[in-house]
Amino acid sequence: MRAINRYLVVGLLGGLLSAAAASAEEPATVGDKACNKCHSEVVANFKQSRHSKVEFFGIESGGCESCHGPGAAHAKSKSPADIKNPGKLKGEAASANCLGCHKDSATQKHWPGSEHESLGVGCVNCHSVHQNHPSMLKTLAEQDTCFTCHQEQRSAFMKRSAHPLRDVTHAGNVGKMACSSCHNPHGSQSEKLIAANSVNDLCYSCHQEKKAPVLWEHSAVKENCLTCHNPHGSNHEMMLTAKEPRLCQQCHEQGRHQTLTGQPNSFFVTNRGCSNCHASVHGTNNPSGIKLKH
Repeated sequence: MRAINRYLVVGLLGGLLSAAAASAEEPATVGDKACNKCHSEVVANFKQSRHSKVEFFGIESGGCESCHGPGAAHAKSKSPADIKNPGKLKGEAASANCLGCHKDSATQKHWPGSEHESLGVGCVNCHSVHQNHPSMLKTLAEQDTCFTCHQEQRSAFMKRSAHPLRDVTHAGNVGKMACSSCHNPHGSQSEKLIAANSVNDLCYSCHQEKKAPVLWEHSAVKENCLTCHNPHGSNHEMMLTAKEPRLCQQCHEQGRHQTLTGQPNSFFVTNRGCSNCHASVHGTNNPSGIKLKH
């Protein structure tokens, strides 16, 4: 009888120790209600965000603790040291938290090794999970998030000829286009994070009239649209990188055009506009269009 009691005691002690060990290995969770007691404003914003609605798509959500980890210790001590704050993590560590769910997304599949990831940029540098903005960015207008780092491009978009990223008539100055219209900030197989196989393919997605096959091609157009255009903005019309005729003369030597000085090789041709005659600079099907005239 004593032996049986001894085994019972040992079994009970073993069970208690195992439970204690399991409890130590798996910190207790407290749920969103406990978070709401101190962080009511943050929880209220989160409930309006896209992350709070993932359960509608059949995705299991653990609420605040999905990203911050078990919160029992923090709820008891009130110490920031007892809870994970993804917003204060750096680079790869911050992104690892997000990629736990987003790693298989079509837009994030090129993130590992991407330019942003290689430079130590993390998800939390651009996104705030508590925001109710469409892409959960830290700013209402997407370009304002990008411009916090890309100051040179911000300056270019302020020039008189640029893509419509800004519209003062809309809330937050949101325009008809965004940086992500051309770039994938999460990574791309192409240069400059462009969202296409090549620069020309990207431009043709909107400017389809320039893609049509023509009898007489302009080699500069076929090779790269950026040969003549600055997509981020220019002080010249049509976002040209330089004004005519300087732009054309970067490739085309001065020939037998009439000039202002009467000399055959003057730097400036009459009226200073090559396209006055060579209007079809993107190519033409005119039988006599070898000079890219109409």
